[in-house]
Amino acid sequence: MVTSLFVVMVASYYLVVGFDNVTNPTNPNGSNWPFVTGVLSGDGVPADSGFGWRFIDASWFAGVSYVGIIATEILTGVVLLIGAVKGLRTSARRDSWDRAQKWTFAGGFLGLLLYFFGFIVVGGNWFIMYLNSKYNGLDPAFQNSVIVLAMVIFTALVMIGGRFEDDGPSVGA
Repeated sequence: MVTSLFVVMVASYYLVVGFDNVTNPTNPNGSNWPFVTGVLSGDGVPADSGFGWRFIDASWFAGVSYVGIIATEILTGVVLLIGAVKGLRTSARRDSWDRAQKWTFAGGFLGLLLYFFGFIVVGGNWFIMYLNSKYNGLDPAFQNSVIVLAMVIFTALVMIGGRFEDDGPSVGA
């Protein structure tokens, strides 16, 4: 049960972040729109960095990227919430609980796809966010990746540990 509650917390985070981005899309002080356009265009990266050829200063590309980020946040939250609810509903039955975790692992994959691959690999290294003095989201991306990875590892360890239990149907640490 504790494992599924952890998944609820991570799902809630993704859903709140997605909600914030949907309900406040263009506010320069309360939105990630300026962040996305700034990272993609290299705004804040030193002009002599030698990476200028990588930047994309096209509104349509920024718009597609921004919508893709929000859609992935919301989809991740929904998939994790399904995993959490299924996990809570089946917490008394080991095999059912284990099967329900496919949703948790799918949501975890989506979260890592967004924050590790999207923000750290693509934003951080391709668009050189690590040199960006205005828009550097590597620390939050790393934190989000660690949270999702911790959730996935914790869930996997509970599943593996349950294989060695001889007594009772208790699951979820």
